[in-house]
Amino acid sequence: MSELLDLLDTLPWLPALGWALLNFVWQGALIGVLIAGALRLLAQAPARHRYLVCGLGLLWCLALPLSACLQAWVAGPGELEQALEFSSELLWMQALTELMPQVVLAWILGVGLMSLRLAGGLWWVRGLRRAAAPAPAEWQLRLELLARRLGLRRPVRLLLSEAVSGPVALGLLRPLVILPCSLLSQMPPALVEALLAHELAHVRRWDYGINLLQSLAEALLFFHPVVWWLSERMRAEREQVADALAAQALAQPRDLARALQQLSEWQPPVLPLVQAARGRHGGLLLQRVRGLLQPGERLMPAWKLALPALLLALGGLLAQAQAKVNAGSEAGTEAAVLAALPPTAASEPEPAGPAASAVAAQAVLQAASSAPSQPTAVLAAPTRPTTSGWRLPVNARHAVVIEEGSGRVLMAKDADEPVPIASLTKLVTAMVVLDARQDPQEQLRIADEDVDRLKHSASHLKVGSRLPREAALKLALLSSENRAASALARAYPGGLEAFRQAVRRKLQGLGLQRTVIQEPTGLSPENVSTASEMARIAAAASRYSEINAITSASKARVPVNGQAREFHNTNRLVGRKGWDILLSKTGYTEEAGRCLTMRMKEAGKAVTVVLLDADGSAQRLKDAAAIRRSLGR
Repeated sequence: MSELLDLLDTLPWLPALGWALLNFVWQGALIGVLIAGALRLLAQAPARHRYLVCGLGLLWCLALPLSACLQAWVAGPGELEQALEFSSELLWMQALTELMPQVVLAWILGVGLMSLRLAGGLWWVRGLRRAAAPAPAEWQLRLELLARRLGLRRPVRLLLSEAVSGPVALGLLRPLVILPCSLLSQMPPALVEALLAHELAHVRRWDYGINLLQSLAEALLFFHPVVWWLSERMRAEREQVADALAAQALAQPRDLARALQQLSEWQPPVLPLVQAARGRHGGLLLQRVRGLLQPGERLMPAWKLALPALLLALGGLLAQAQAKVNAGSEAGTEAAVLAALPPTAASEPEPAGPAASAVAAQAVLQAASSAPSQPTAVLAAPTRPTTSGWRLPVNARHAVVIEEGSGRVLMAKDADEPVPIASLTKLVTAMVVLDARQDPQEQLRIADEDVDRLKHSASHLKVGSRLPREAALKLALLSSENRAASALARAYPGGLEAFRQAVRRKLQGLGLQRTVIQEPTGLSPENVSTASEMARIAAAASRYSEINAITSASKARVPVNGQAREFHNTNRLVGRKGWDILLSKTGYTEEAGRCLTMRMKEAGKAVTVVLLDADGSAQRLKDAAAIRRSLGR
């Protein structure tokens, strides 16, 4: 389950879908209030008017989340996060963002169950059609005469079955009406004709197809009571519309009322979901009888069914309004509280000793001199932070922010503790692969050895897929594709063991004494480093133009098996308006938590940011947003 949630969390459309579903909670409630008011005003109007209002309301319910998803998709994967700006004042919104994979997964499971319910109903209809027997020729002729009176030109068959307790109309292109076998012998012919006229009215109006569309809406928006209320009310109004059409085709319209009354006394059970001619509660037969005998009588209002969702929506709107009112004051309050805390209450930076600082400076300078010449900022030896150093309450358990050029540590939090680094490993993998200077267009094949047997993580690359080495490098860095990273290591000159030796030499050349890389993907918890040394790895990786170009792009089209496929950056901040990210890499395993390293510019400052072991994607991005705001002050 955790792997499935991790896969969902990497999908670029996940936030848009999740927020569309959550926002529909209050949007659907408001729709329910409006439709309930309209139905109350139309209580004396013909049933077709109320039916139209219910249909428009249900269509509105579908259109709102769909349009929200489409707008977010057109705007780009990072636009939603830009709107939220990961504001630390809206803590409830951050909590919802953190739960977005679970929300979407629950919705997918619910839609799956509702789809099985719908498929079961369709299967029941299929069996019913096959088991039913043709009706006597006399009744088939009566059905055809009634169809002509209703202006129905499509041929309709009349069948008999013991599996139904009441009449039912099925089918679109080849419609049929099925009656209980006992109905012809237990009910007067005139009343049976009245029921047949009612079912033919459904056929004329294509109600079977409309009911299937309603069932689809119920499956997609199963979580909202207003959708169920609208759909049920629509079915009830549909019955009265069909009653009115049938009454016009009958010589004695009151025969239909008598037939419905007799049918209600039998108390037939509710038929399956796909049955178009009836709704729940037997199609509200008693109410329909009253409607035929007393057309002016008002219907009982059903808007109260939307009350639970309405209360939930109003609560959400009030909370959102209160958050907007208090947004400015909370920021100042938080700053005052942090300033009043004693130094030990905040995250104090750990100063580096002189020996460590010298080694750090020497290592980075060696990396700069050995890499291809390209203008870049080089980290100097970390210096002891002054009293102006930040005290940000970041969620990440290990963090460091270093100003490039001067090497000044702006913020540090347990930055020298070796911890698993997950897919941040791929920065080292990419450097070692690029150092080998192999043909970037050479075709690599994803083999069974590249499949993750440790974490059983998902992959977009099937075994047997072929792609250029350059494409594999893009996938490993941009979308953190583990199989691509493994294939790059296997194709290293001399094989996987030679790759491991090259990694060890690379780490030694950078002077990294607390970093250990055992395999190329980062899936192993034995791949460890510190926040401080990860900053130096990011500085070394920034000397490679290929790594900068790949990781600073929000998406890329990559050829796989000769066909271009689009992949997105796992860091949703990349490409977002207002963010100038020069290099980026994310990582996640259960042992490592959510990790992020990136080089960015803000307010004329270039910094390297490392966040290790954050509690979730939203917390990781919230930490990055807090650091960015501090740079702009």
